[in-house]
Amino acid sequence: MKKILELTDVSAGYDQELVLTDINFTVYEQDFIGIIGPNGGGKTTLVKLILGMIKPAAGRIEYSGSRDLNHIGYLPQVSNTDRDFPISVIEVVLSGLMSVKGRGFYSVKERKLAHDVLEMLGIGSLAKKSIGKLSGGQMQRVYLGRAIIARPQLLILDEPNTFVDNQFERDLYELLKVLNNEMAILMVSHDVGTITSYIKTIACVNRNLHYHPSNVITQSQLNAYNCPIQLITHGHVPHTVLGIHQHQVPNE
Repeated sequence: MKKILELTDVSAGYDQELVLTDINFTVYEQDFIGIIGPNGGGKTTLVKLILGMIKPAAGRIEYSGSRDLNHIGYLPQVSNTDRDFPISVIEVVLSGLMSVKGRGFYSVKERKLAHDVLEMLGIGSLAKKSIGKLSGGQMQRVYLGRAIIARPQLLILDEPNTFVDNQFERDLYELLKVLNNEMAILMVSHDVGTITSYIKTIACVNRNLHYHPSNVITQSQLNAYNCPIQLITHGHVPHTVLGIHQHQVPNE
């Protein structure tokens, strides 16, 4: 498998206070990695490092292959987006092409591609609608469309099931399985029980990063990784809650 991304001995934080220390992490083609860990443990900081939003205090981050940082698709939490901005659904999706073509007019072919993406996401009829008129689930579909329209080498999703409707949550995970055939995926989530049915491996982040080369993880392994998440099983469906942890780091 071709290497896409590698973090070597990376440390990072804010205002001279480290949130992550000595991170070693490699992402390969068609990886599907679940990023789990407690609030304040550094999951968001890890995402910001990969996206280039912050720089490491130590260590290095390398992007491999023919694509680079601009070819990472990113689905943020809906709560972090500006829904008052006067822009239509299809314009939002088309903006995902800026990483490969820059600003400018979009061709007929590109607009058809955007319509195809919207149809795939089940919201083709909303193409001309203002984003301010959308529900949380519809908004999540639009921003996923923006993230994947350029067919990135790596797709990062930050708590994708936080604001979606039940129907889209089911559709989302099935769609991600298909997308994983052509792109690597990193998915930040607290819901270990749900994502383990879809991810291939797990990274536990709590100041350090422990990579688990399987989607099956036990409570004893989580404890060994210093990842204070408790697995609770109800029947055949595992759920998760956060356990007590010692670190509360501001500005994750």
